[in-house]
Amino acid sequence: MSLLPWHSLSLNPLAAFGILLTLGVIGGQIANRAGRLPAITGYVLTGLIIGPASLHLLNQELLSAADLFVNLALGLALFESGRRVDLHWLRVERTLLLTTLCYCLAVFAALCALLLQGGLGWQASSMMAALGMATSPIVILEMLRETRAEGQVSERLTTATALSSLLSVIVFAIALGSAHLQNQHSTEDGILSPAWLILGSSLLGLLAGLLAIALNRWLGSQRRQQQTVLLFGLIALLVGLSVMLNTLPSLALLVFGLATRNLRGGHTVSEPGLLSGSHFFFVAFFVAAGAQLAPQTLTTYWPLALAYLLLRSAIPMLFWWLLAPQNCLSRRRGLWLGLALNPLSGGSAMLLGMSTLALGTDATAFTGTMMAVFVISELAGPLLTRLALRQVGDIPSED
Repeated sequence: MSLLPWHSLSLNPLAAFGILLTLGVIGGQIANRAGRLPAITGYVLTGLIIGPASLHLLNQELLSAADLFVNLALGLALFESGRRVDLHWLRVERTLLLTTLCYCLAVFAALCALLLQGGLGWQASSMMAALGMATSPIVILEMLRETRAEGQVSERLTTATALSSLLSVIVFAIALGSAHLQNQHSTEDGILSPAWLILGSSLLGLLAGLLAIALNRWLGSQRRQQQTVLLFGLIALLVGLSVMLNTLPSLALLVFGLATRNLRGGHTVSEPGLLSGSHFFFVAFFVAAGAQLAPQTLTTYWPLALAYLLLRSAIPMLFWWLLAPQNCLSRRRGLWLGLALNPLSGGSAMLLGMSTLALGTDATAFTGTMMAVFVISELAGPLLTRLALRQVGDIPSED
């Protein structure tokens, strides 16, 4: 018997994670240096090349095993996105809240009309439209870090991203309950499902926030390393509990971030060490997202997917252009801010499974269309955001 059974060797999850990181960094640098593309685009392209759709270096089983790291990356980004929302500042800048609410609702209504016209049922259309309301926190935060963008537009971009994600998951929960009510004919499922998803997720996030504040106060301001480990542990715990209790991790983590920023004593919670050490999770997230892409869906669903993305890009641009003066921006900067909101939320992929279980016969068209949307959005979104930030001057000139 051979001691080195090369013919039966297969990658394990740890080796797969190592491949995600190593090839992701190489791909990101090649894209950045040779193609002048954002590193994020390089990560996604690397995943697409090594994933099941191309070289099949990573199969679906290994990608599923890497979900732990992917979910942690998304959790870190959602927590930080929630931390960027200062409710005291929004009381002064109420127009920002109103602008975000208006364009999100307009996006929802327009996408619903488009998808219904495209042949999807009401339940599938409403859930897809809800997902289209949100901008990706992880793409926006990583793009700001990569480009070192700062300024008036960047500040409003992060706030609008968090608020749109919050509105998106709430509307999605309501649409999911409507689908249960329609397809299962169960009033209890239709009413209790969205109530539990929204209230249960919010309660988990609030409790995590209160616990983080209390423990950070107990640790003291000098224990920065311990505070970083504590926050990481609470984020991981919150992701796990949300999945166990069938709530929405995205909503729970956004509320967690909001709570630690805005509740009394929230100043004791500090996350710089957490964010600086989380970059390798973000790299793994983008490479895994690229590996999950299914470009073959474009052959059937590209017209509807392209119309979906053009519509959800045009509406924020229109609203921010119209309301730019009320937001203390020039119309030109308002237009570019609307374009910067283009990347589709990374949390949308996590909600696909919940959607398909509730949709029944519409599940195939829903999944196919969303996968086609992801192929275009994952590649184009970071490019458009960087272009917009460069045009408004938020990216330092040396970049």
